[in-house]
Amino acid sequence: MRFIPYMAALAALALTACLPVTSKVPVGTSLGFKVDPALLGTWKATGPDGGEPAYVHILGNDDGTMTAVLITPPQKENPGDWSVYRLRVATLGANHVINAQESFANNKPSDGPLAELNTLLLYRSSGPNKIVLYQMDDKATADAIRAGDIAGDIQPGDNGDVHITAGEPALDAFMKTPRAAKLFSKALVTLTRAG
Repeated sequence: MRFIPYMAALAALALTACLPVTSKVPVGTSLGFKVDPALLGTWKATGPDGGEPAYVHILGNDDGTMTAVLITPPQKENPGDWSVYRLRVATLGANHVINAQESFANNKPSDGPLAELNTLLLYRSSGPNKIVLYQMDDKATADAIRAGDIAGDIQPGDNGDVHITAGEPALDAFMKTPRAAKLFSKALVTLTRAG
């Protein structure tokens, strides 16, 4: 499974064979997107297993979107990495969702699924100046698709990619439910305010 690098914390992301759960339509489209002041600023990002931190700078834009710049400091032979993400944030019921799309990675415009589709993340405060980002569990999401809870597409194989295909009113209605919140069970990264 290939995870998108930290970002608004898409942190601790290792390369594997498949993508995180994605959606062509961003969650919150029927409501519109607004900058969430709780996310603005500079954050130290650490994955669930610790390791070297990355730094995420989250900025607001006039059109209601947000921009996250992820910087992984140089280490030994690696001169460091950076990437830029377009974020669209929506609050649906008690669920705070980030739609993330990669724009640039190490000075190259991004293309492919991470640039074209929305990676869906849920964020929750875990104390003063701390936010945890969660990604959707692909197997649980595939089960929800099979049960007819949400429209989607499951690629063949044990580690096949899972894509949500629901349109905006149905997607937003589902994403405000407690059932949707339970699908975001994989802690991806903890952000600790750095400035």
